[in-house]
Amino acid sequence: MSLSIAARPVRGADAGARASKRSTPRPTWQRNALSLVIGAALPGLAAADADADADTQLQGFNTTFLQGAQSTVDLQLLLSANSVLPGNYRVDLYSNEVLVGRRDIDFKRNDQTGRVEPCLTLELLEQLGIDMDKLRAQGRLDSAQACHDLPTLIDQASLSFDSSRLRLAASIPQLAMKRGLRGYVDPQLWDEGVSAAFINYQFNTSRSSSDDQTRTANNLSLRNGLNLGGWRLRNESNFSSGTGRPDTFKSNRSYLQHDVTAIKGQFSAGEIFSDADLFDSVRYRGLKLASDEGMRADSERGYAPVVRGVAQTSATVEIRQNNYVLYTTSVPPGPFEISDIYPSGSNGDLEITIIEADGRRRVSVQAFSSLPLMVRNGQVKYSLSAGRYDSNSEGLATPQMLSGTLAYGLSNTLTGVLGLQATDDYKALAVGSGLNTLLGAFSLDVTHSSSKAQGQTTQGNSLRALYAKTFTGTDTNFTLAAYRYSTEGFRSLTNHIEDLSTDVRRRSGNSKTRTDLTISQSLGRNREFGSLYLTAIDQRYWNRGGSQSLSAGYSNNWGEVTYNLDVSHTKDLDNAGPTSDDTQFNLSVSFPLGSRVRAPRAFVTTSTQKGNATTQAGVNGYLSETSDTFYSIQGGHSRTSGSSASANLNTRTSMADISLGYSQGRGYDSQNLNLAGAVVAHRGGINLGQTVSETFALAQVPGVKGAKISSYSGVETGRNGYAVIPNAQPYRVNWISLDTRDLGGDIEIDNATQQLVPRRGAVVLARYTGKSGRRVQFELFDGSGQPLPFGASVEDAEGRQLAIADPSGKALVLLEQDQGELSLKWGEQHCTAPYQLPERDKAVNYERQRLMCRP
Repeated sequence: MSLSIAARPVRGADAGARASKRSTPRPTWQRNALSLVIGAALPGLAAADADADADTQLQGFNTTFLQGAQSTVDLQLLLSANSVLPGNYRVDLYSNEVLVGRRDIDFKRNDQTGRVEPCLTLELLEQLGIDMDKLRAQGRLDSAQACHDLPTLIDQASLSFDSSRLRLAASIPQLAMKRGLRGYVDPQLWDEGVSAAFINYQFNTSRSSSDDQTRTANNLSLRNGLNLGGWRLRNESNFSSGTGRPDTFKSNRSYLQHDVTAIKGQFSAGEIFSDADLFDSVRYRGLKLASDEGMRADSERGYAPVVRGVAQTSATVEIRQNNYVLYTTSVPPGPFEISDIYPSGSNGDLEITIIEADGRRRVSVQAFSSLPLMVRNGQVKYSLSAGRYDSNSEGLATPQMLSGTLAYGLSNTLTGVLGLQATDDYKALAVGSGLNTLLGAFSLDVTHSSSKAQGQTTQGNSLRALYAKTFTGTDTNFTLAAYRYSTEGFRSLTNHIEDLSTDVRRRSGNSKTRTDLTISQSLGRNREFGSLYLTAIDQRYWNRGGSQSLSAGYSNNWGEVTYNLDVSHTKDLDNAGPTSDDTQFNLSVSFPLGSRVRAPRAFVTTSTQKGNATTQAGVNGYLSETSDTFYSIQGGHSRTSGSSASANLNTRTSMADISLGYSQGRGYDSQNLNLAGAVVAHRGGINLGQTVSETFALAQVPGVKGAKISSYSGVETGRNGYAVIPNAQPYRVNWISLDTRDLGGDIEIDNATQQLVPRRGAVVLARYTGKSGRRVQFELFDGSGQPLPFGASVEDAEGRQLAIADPSGKALVLLEQDQGELSLKWGEQHCTAPYQLPERDKAVNYERQRLMCRP
C-alpha cells in the first residue's frame, strides 16, 4: 500500500499557529524554500519503492535542496516506514468502494518491515464486513493479537491509503465478506449505555385578549425516562390548563422495557399499546413481548406522519391520537408542516386542531395506519400482549385481554400472517398474506369477530388490503394505499368494549368501508418541475353516513423563487346527503432579499375559505450568517377579520429551543411562548439540552466548556464538560465528531471521532480524551550548540513522540507540565534536555524557548 505524510494527528490548534508577539516573521525566501521542499518531496516519497531501505532513498534525494535549513538534514524518520509518522489519523474507511465509516486509526511501526501501517483491530475488521467466523474456523484469526495484517488474513485482499484524501480503502474478495445486509452491526457491539435519568419537555402557553375577555391556554407534554443497566423506565404524560376548563393531567404510557437480544425483541411491562399489524392498536396495562425490526440487518420500516395545514393568524396547533395530546405548538400565519410526531400506536387517526389567535377553532382528521407487513425468507416477526384493557377515554370497561400476531417469511416475496385477539365474550381471528412484487408490496388479511354484549351476539368479517411502493422510474411514492370493508356485524375490540359500557354515549356506528391514500410525486428527473402530494380519506358507516377529506398540493422553484399551492376539502355525510362542506385554497410565494447564503426571504401567502379571503405578507430570516435565531415579521388582511400583524422569534441553544410570538388584529391581541428541551441527570452531573429522542447520547470532554459537536446545531459542552446529543440511531453505527476548530491552542484531542452503537432507548457516552497545557516552540540545539537536523524527534519521558524538528531546527510542542525533561533523537544519536517555563503569557498563542541537549 502507498502511504504519504499528508495526514496529521488531530489537534485543537494547528501546529502552524500564528506567531507570538515576540516572534519575527520568517524570511520570504525561507518560507518559499520550505513550501517548495515539501511540494517537491511528497511525490518522490509517495512513489518510493516500499522495500527500499532508507539509505537507498536518501541517495536519490538531494538534501542540499533544503535551502534555509540551519542544520544538517536527517530524513531517516520520514523516509523509513513508507513516509508516514506513527500516530492517530482520522480517515474515511472504505470496504470494496463502499464508505463504512470515518475513524480515528492508529498508524504503528511494523517491527519486522520497519513500515508504518494502520492498526486493524477486530472491531475494524468487523466494520469492513469481513466474515469473522470463517476466519476463526480457518484458524487465521488470533483474537489476542492487537493489530492484524489484512493481506495475511485474506488471500488477494489489499489495503491502500490515499493521504491526499485521507482515505483508507480495503479490497476484499466477496467470498470473505459476511452475507449480512448493509448497515448491520454485530450484537456484541451493541451498547446498553450509562445510567441516566431525563425529562423531555415541550411547554406551550398562549394568552389572547379580546374586547370582552382574556383567555389563556397552557400545555406541558413530558417524556420521562430512567436508565439503569439494560432496563429503561419510560413515562409519557400531559398537563393542560386554561380559561374555562379544569386543570387536567393525563398519563399516556408508563412502562419498563428491556432488550431480548436472543430473539431480537423487546420486553415491556406497564401501560403500553398493542401492535397494529392486523388489529387496531389498543392501550392496556400488562406485559408485551414483540420483535424489534431495528435489530435486524434490514432498516426498520415505519411510517412517520406529516401534518400539513395553514394558519390564518398566529395560531396554536394541537394534535391528538386516541384522546391523548401528542403534540402542541405555536405557528405563525401561513402554511405549516409538522413531521416530528411520536404516535403512541401504529393505528389511530390523528385529530388536528388549529386554534386561531381570535379563538376560532378548526378541526381535521388525518389517517394513520400501518404499512403492508413483509418479512424476509425464514424470519419471524411476532407480538404478544396480555393484560387489562385501559383506554384513555373515561367510563369504558376494563376487561382482561390477549392479543398476538405472528408473521413468517415463507419466501423472499411471500409472507404469511396469523393473529388472535380475545377478551370477555369477544374473540377475533385474523389470517393474511403479504406479497412483494416489482409493482410494490401488497397485503391482504381477513378478520372474523364474535362479540356478545348486552345479551346480544353479533358476528362479522372485515377485509383489509394494503399497498405501498416507490416507483423509481417516475419517483412516485405510494406511502400508503389502504382499503377496508367490514360487514355490519363485525366488531373490533374497542367496538366490543364500547358496547359493554352502558354508562357512556353510544358510538357513532359500525364501520362499513374505509379508504386511505397518500401519494407523493416528483416531476422531472431532478424535480425541476416541482413535486405533488395527495392524501385522502373516505370513511363510511352502517346505518349512517360518513366523512370525506382530501388534501393536495404542488410546490416548485422558479430560480430563487419558491411557491406552494394546496387545497383541502372536508365533507360530513349522513343518509340524506352532505351535512357540511368546507374547501380551503392556499397559495404561498417566497424569494430572497439579496444574494447571501442566508439572506432574508420575503413571502406572501393567501387563502380562501367559505368566501373569506386572507392575505399575509412579510419577511423572515436569520439574525446573522452564523446565528441559530430565526425571525419572522408579517402583516395581513382578512375580508371578515380585518387587518392583523404578527412577529415571531425562534432560537436554538445548547439548552433548549425557544419560540416567542406576538399577534394583533381587529379586537384582539395574543402572545405565545414555546419551550422545548431536556434535562438529563447522569454520573457527571446535570445537563440541559435540546429535545432528545428515544435513543440519544452524551459527549464528555473533561475540563472543556463550550466544545461543539459537529453536525448538531447548537450542541456544546456545559460547565461539567458534558454535552447532550439529541438523537442516535439504535443498533447502527453513529459517528459523533468533536469540532476541534475552536478549542484553542492549549488543548489537543487524541481521538476527535467516536463510534457508538446504542441499544434502543440507551443513553450512550462518547468519551473524548486529550490533554491541555502550553504550546512552546523550542529551538533545538545539540551539546555543541548546533541546531538539530530536520526530522529530529522530540519525545517525553515515556518515549511518546511529541513533535519533529522543522528545517530550521524548531519544534512546536504541547507541554502539560511547566518543567520537566525531554528526549531528542536523530540518526543514531540521542540526548536529554531539561526545560523550565516562565510565567504564562496569555497574550500569545505559543511561547518560544531554547532547548539545549546534554549527553
